[in-house]
Amino acid sequence: QAPVDYVLSRAASHRVTILGEAHWLKQDADLVAALVPRLQGASIDLALETLPAAEQTRIDTIIAAPEWNEREANAVLRAADWPYREYRDILRAAWSANRTAERRIGIVALGPPRNWREALLPKGLTYDSFMAGLVAKHIEASRRPIVVYCGMHHAFTRYYQAELSNAGLATAYMDRMGNILSRLFGEKVFLIALHKPMWRGNPEKPTYGLPFGGRLDCAAAKAGRPVGFDVVGSPLAGLEFDAEDYYGFGHPGLRFVDYTDGYVWPGPLESFRPATIIPLAEFAPDAAAMAQVAKSNPFTDDTDVSPEKLAEIWSRQAEENKDLLGKRGWKHLAAWRTLCR
Repeated sequence: QAPVDYVLSRAASHRVTILGEAHWLKQDADLVAALVPRLQGASIDLALETLPAAEQTRIDTIIAAPEWNEREANAVLRAADWPYREYRDILRAAWSANRTAERRIGIVALGPPRNWREALLPKGLTYDSFMAGLVAKHIEASRRPIVVYCGMHHAFTRYYQAELSNAGLATAYMDRMGNILSRLFGEKVFLIALHKPMWRGNPEKPTYGLPFGGRLDCAAAKAGRPVGFDVVGSPLAGLEFDAEDYYGFGHPGLRFVDYTDGYVWPGPLESFRPATIIPLAEFAPDAAAMAQVAKSNPFTDDTDVSPEKLAEIWSRQAEENKDLLGKRGWKHLAAWRTLCR
């Protein structure tokens, strides 16, 4: 099916539908924004890792307001250190869908606090259990299905991600949000992975490869359009990850169906675009906002930078984003069609 139709079909028949993304890819956030009015019509809510839970009241106000308030939406993204237009567009889509709705779509912010280790670990919580708890609490209170949009490494349900030694040996296994939700709700949870190149090779210095050596891309490209499809119960379910694939470490013989229930292929790699960086003057329009962004700095490890230094960083990041494949180390994958038979 077309990706939006596919996700909606799975969300309509499950209590929790998880969309696992690579982060910072335009087509993934665009998919979710396009999905929002369909979710609203079906009385299904949406949760996002990229919005801070501490901003929930502000988010509720934004999507229920009679007029769109972009300054307030930017304030939410500043709190998240997430200055990307397409993720803001998801909030705007929710506001737009709610304007004439009898029953509004709810947007649930899942992001833990920046200092989550200090704030959560003493309470027996982790980054992932914090998010899973918010999803479960919302389901109990609303009695509505929910789509959860998060990074793929938080999305895993049946698959348990390995902690790896430098030699690529599993030393432990992580308990991710999707794992926790899967234990809580069983087969009422459905995971959809959004297409991305994957780490492979030396865990210390990984390179990238396409899933299953490009076989997914070659098969999906024959459709001539973006597609969403079930992995469970399909002829693709038994595809095995290569031993050098990151997800295969600690999981000999890992199959596609062990990794995810469904999949979205948004188009060929050369069509991928980065999420659009919001101009600094728009993202931080006053002195207080500028000081907030300069203190945390979403792009490098430098903190408490000057406004001038921040402007340089912002400009450099925007320039680097023009070459997505180069920036992400994917250039060698651009010739993927030569793998097709």
